[in-house]
Amino acid sequence: MKISEIITPVNCQYGAPMGRANIGKQPVTITSGRNCRIVKANQTKVYEKKVHLIDGYDNGGAYWGTPSNLMVRFTKDLSYIEFYRS
Repeated sequence: MKISEIITPVNCQYGAPMGRANIGKQPVTITSGRNCRIVKANQTKVYEKKVHLIDGYDNGGAYWGTPSNLMVRFTKDLSYIEFYRS
């Protein structure tokens, strides 16, 4: 999964939008193993990545401001996407 599938270009005709909308609800997952990385069968795995910001803007043009500690959680099918600060 590439971050560019989540951070898509936004319409900046009237200026950059403030952030991006979250999508869906976080699925309940039961994990086990070292560092809780093993997901039980028939459950949805949630991934997490850092969002790269340049002067407060993500690569798609949305404005997030500072600090640049923005993260995103998501499922592989993108039915759940949540942006948050770490």
